[in-house]
Amino acid sequence: MNPIIQKYRRTTGYVFHIINLTILLLLWTVCTIILFIYKPEELTKSMVTVLPNKTAFRDVELKQDAVGIQLNGAINTYLTNHRVKTTNFSAVGVRLEWRDRWMNRSFLRTGMWMVYMYTDKTKYLQVHRVFQFSISGWHHERSLIQRTLQSDRDLVNSSYDWAMAQAVISFESMSRDPVGLLLTVDNTPLETGLGILYAAFLIVGLYAIIIWDSADRILNTLLITSLSLALLTVLGDRPTLEKIVSWVDWETMMILLGNMIMTSRMADTGLFDYLAVVAYRISKGHAWVLIALLGALVAMTSTFVDNATVVLLFCPSVIRLCEAMGLRTTLVLIIVAIYANIGGSITPISGPPNTIIATNKMVESAGLNFVRFSLFMLPIALICLASTFCLFYWTMSKKIYILDDNQVELANKRRGNARPSFDIQLRIAELRRQPRSTVLPPADSYFVILATLEASNWVRKKMLLVQSFLALGFAAFCFILQSIPWTIPGASLGWISILAAFLLLIMMNPKDLIQVLAKVNWGTMLLLASLFIFTAVVDELGLIHWMGYLVVSLIVRVDESYQTMVGMLLILWLSALLSAFIHNAAVAPIMVKLCTDMVIHDEVQIRLLPLIWATSMGTSYGANGTLLGSLANEFVSVVGRAYGYKITFQSFFVVGFRIMLFTVVICSIFLIIAHSIFAWH
Repeated sequence: MNPIIQKYRRTTGYVFHIINLTILLLLWTVCTIILFIYKPEELTKSMVTVLPNKTAFRDVELKQDAVGIQLNGAINTYLTNHRVKTTNFSAVGVRLEWRDRWMNRSFLRTGMWMVYMYTDKTKYLQVHRVFQFSISGWHHERSLIQRTLQSDRDLVNSSYDWAMAQAVISFESMSRDPVGLLLTVDNTPLETGLGILYAAFLIVGLYAIIIWDSADRILNTLLITSLSLALLTVLGDRPTLEKIVSWVDWETMMILLGNMIMTSRMADTGLFDYLAVVAYRISKGHAWVLIALLGALVAMTSTFVDNATVVLLFCPSVIRLCEAMGLRTTLVLIIVAIYANIGGSITPISGPPNTIIATNKMVESAGLNFVRFSLFMLPIALICLASTFCLFYWTMSKKIYILDDNQVELANKRRGNARPSFDIQLRIAELRRQPRSTVLPPADSYFVILATLEASNWVRKKMLLVQSFLALGFAAFCFILQSIPWTIPGASLGWISILAAFLLLIMMNPKDLIQVLAKVNWGTMLLLASLFIFTAVVDELGLIHWMGYLVVSLIVRVDESYQTMVGMLLILWLSALLSAFIHNAAVAPIMVKLCTDMVIHDEVQIRLLPLIWATSMGTSYGANGTLLGSLANEFVSVVGRAYGYKITFQSFFVVGFRIMLFTVVICSIFLIIAHSIFAWH
């Protein structure tokens, strides 16, 4: 290469590094200063006891024209959030009022917020509402302010009483029994309009900083998450450490940790490398038969093991097969990632999005369990697997044989260093003497490649493999039992995964547990935890509620009989497009919150489960759109780069985005048939 060009590239790279470092340091400095200066806001908490048919009052300080009220207790959140009016349930009417100091006279008051109560006092749930309240005017949130029956002249004459009045929260009992509530008051709630704008900027910033690839993706995500917390702090709503920890879905983290421990132990047995060799043996060296078998193998394994971990374990063998057969490695790796995402859509434990969806408390209460989830998602996954392979073959039947210059150079280096040993030559001769199939004759160099692969890929540590299968069998059996409520009512997906991992560790009896834990991908866990926090911040800023309002405003325009179909399609395409360009692990909690908000809206008649199926399909199949869609895509890129193959954002987009559109169209047709025609819900 020309020395001038080399010098120019070095200079450009150095300048880019300086700019990148400056921006990252600037973001770090901003976050540090804000988080050091502002301390967490201490919200006022108090117990409120309302006697039957009485009214209780609590003083509140007005710092702005809005007050946030959070109530905890035996609250019927469904009826409360629906804002229905019924006399069959005990309730407490909550208002914000401007009263005289003797509490005899109300000058201003908001509309009444009906908080319905359970008779079962062991329940402990939470509801929240922001009251808009201005004492400088005579209006309130869309005419909810009600003036007393006094005339304006009387009010003017009582200027002294007005000046001495104070803001209070009133609790009017409509119950035959005493009601106890834990009251939390936020005097400076976030302004929704600006919050939505800030949340949109945060999402764009997250996407830009990941696309830019200026530093490690996990570091970038942690930085943008810290920036989002700093933004909340500046807006006067800095969360406490306890609240931040509560935003993380620990059920999902437990499932991932258990799966990673078990699969890392299984990887030591060489099982996954051996399965890849078996696939090559069955294919007789034919490229597209091998791709079909590898895709089916990856998809099937992804149903019970986290799909990102499956990709991490299979990719080295796939790369060796591609190099030996002369296939374009980057294309085959992209195909493997797409099949992992499709296979990962089948069960609740096969990927972070499904785990987040299935472990949501409101989704579980709607009747979703492991068996029901898997039975519904299996047919569409099989259809997409078959149709996707046909599309791959139709569009890339010859492209996989066209190698780029980088792969040719790498293949020549590795092929030059590799010389078959005497044992391999004996194995080649033995394979040639075996009877040949007339259905699928062996391809050229099939025997040489198979003998070479068999020499280095076999099952090791058979006892460890048996122990791993026992642990996986225990987990699978418990997953099925957990779907039957009366069998193991205390079990959850997270605890089953963790206990299965404990069982494997006990049977292994490792001398050094640190070596076992060192093989867990803690970076993935940290990335997922930061995405949970980022999503919660976006929710706090009001973006999810605003998105729900837009979706509902579209749904209410159609006839009630078509609202379920329209809602499913909107959720499906919205989650798919968001998952393609952000990250499906970040999109899943946003969409689940959006679905639950839509269901409790009193203007639409939609069941929760159809929206959940649409969310699961959208996040799983939408992840195929770009390299940033899922952890499986990122792991393919990481493993490929380690072996010298760079999968760029553009190269993945060219292959994956059309597959994403194709499969989401199939999902749309499936959902319309399942719910609008057969009414499976």
